[in-house]
Amino acid sequence: MATPERVGLASYNARAKWVRVRIETEDGVYVGQVFVPETKKRLSDVLCDDRPFLNMTEVSINDSQMIEPFVALNKRYVKAVRVLQEGSADIVAMRQRN
Repeated sequence: MATPERVGLASYNARAKWVRVRIETEDGVYVGQVFVPETKKRLSDVLCDDRPFLNMTEVSINDSQMIEPFVALNKRYVKAVRVLQEGSADIVAMRQRN
């Protein structure tokens, strides 16, 4: 039987989160947020799933000051990914960013 501590730990690990990433392709550099749902444990799970596109929000392209609200990158063209920051997907936290 699972102890309360183990149940709490399991539910903590299953939380959805936002990951701020820097993604390099042959044509550019994208810095933005990627959503990792509860059904995935890590960013690598999102990168390796069957979907051909990686959805990003709040994206800066090639160090531009302009922020795009949404970008879908074809995963075939991703050369490198670097995690800059991880955070929970709490609604409160999302509202604080706006």
